[in-house]
Amino acid sequence: AYAEAGRVKNPDTGELMTLEDNWSAVSGSLRLLHPLTSDRRHTVYASVSQGFRAPNLSDLTRLDIARSGEIETPSPDLDPEQYVAWEVGVKSRSKRFATQASCYFTQIDNMIVRTPTGRIIDDLAEVTKRNSGKGYIQGFELSGTCHVTSQLSSWVSLSVMDGKVDAYPNSGSVKERDYISRLMPPTAQLGVRWQTPVGRWWVEVLGDMAAKADKLSADDDRDTQRIPPGGTPGYAVCTLRTGARIVKDLNMVLAVENVFDEDYRIHGSGVNEPGRNLVLTADYAF
Repeated sequence: AYAEAGRVKNPDTGELMTLEDNWSAVSGSLRLLHPLTSDRRHTVYASVSQGFRAPNLSDLTRLDIARSGEIETPSPDLDPEQYVAWEVGVKSRSKRFATQASCYFTQIDNMIVRTPTGRIIDDLAEVTKRNSGKGYIQGFELSGTCHVTSQLSSWVSLSVMDGKVDAYPNSGSVKERDYISRLMPPTAQLGVRWQTPVGRWWVEVLGDMAAKADKLSADDDRDTQRIPPGGTPGYAVCTLRTGARIVKDLNMVLAVENVFDEDYRIHGSGVNEPGRNLVLTADYAF
């Protein structure tokens, strides 16, 4: 064991040592909304908010296998991460349509990143945690729903993200601008739903899609157990669902997930998702 009564083992000397520190921050947020019409069906909004994350016990004291072929050693001198997020967007709804669009920009300072030291321990490359420099994450999201009739509706959503940070891609002491690790690729969902006039029975078709995730950090390039060389392949997955209200308080849903038995992986997860899958659920309220 590497932890005992609030103490951890020093990986260099083998002696138990004590860690003690505290961090505090005052974080705030501000959100403004402005209706464009008197009925408030069309609205614009803007927001700014602060974020703060103190190093956790794993960040400070981990001595264990990390990513592919790496061993992580303790980093007891880390500083907290700081974030400031900005967002602007618009919402609109009418009798048949509902849409929303937003874009955001998050400023990053002192993000805790994993970086190689250049040492080899028991045939494993040593890595440790360090505070990076400044960085950002930015992107936009779009979504829309159309009620074609009282029984038929469809929807679409799209998310695109980009981000970089001043990090340590190798054992050198010079920071280099690199992609954020495990950056989400462009993703989208399409759906169509039909239901009976009173909504007692319904059926829907969903399509979930992701582009190839090839914006890789140096950390991602080394993590070959989770991320294939060159990036995680894109995918498109279809799901069918149908449901019914059997009695007043009992609803049942039958779903066929991954209808075409696609072999795919969510970027950075390290695990391929299930193939064709049949799911039956019941929901009883009392």
